[in-house]
Amino acid sequence: MIASTKIRVRYKDTDCMKVVYYGNYLTYFEVGRVEFLRQQGLAMSHVDRQIHLPVVEALVRYRKPARLDDLLEVRCWVSERRRASFRFAYEILNEEGEPVATGSTLHACLDPATSEMVAVPSWLLERMPVVESK
Repeated sequence: MIASTKIRVRYKDTDCMKVVYYGNYLTYFEVGRVEFLRQQGLAMSHVDRQIHLPVVEALVRYRKPARLDDLLEVRCWVSERRRASFRFAYEILNEEGEPVATGSTLHACLDPATSEMVAVPSWLLERMPVVESK
């Protein structure tokens, strides 16, 4: 399953040249993964009470600048699952369908009470099918 959501580039997201500041792509990735979970019937507020999912690795490949007022499509899917972690993959497209940025985030699964690593819970696995290739 590939989730998709739209984001309009706001003034606060840009640098002095009205180009999206590089660090904001990680925020756009976060919007994509929260919407992925929501589209799977899981509000992040519900997930966070049951399991913590810290980012333990992030990768962004910048392909083309996004600019103020651009309407971007953030696409997100699960590209890998392990016993106690999983990887979200992302693609951000501009209105012409051109890739602006791609990347991934690796998430560990932690018990909220103990902060110990735990296996990905079955209720989450059921809603996170792996997409082999996009």
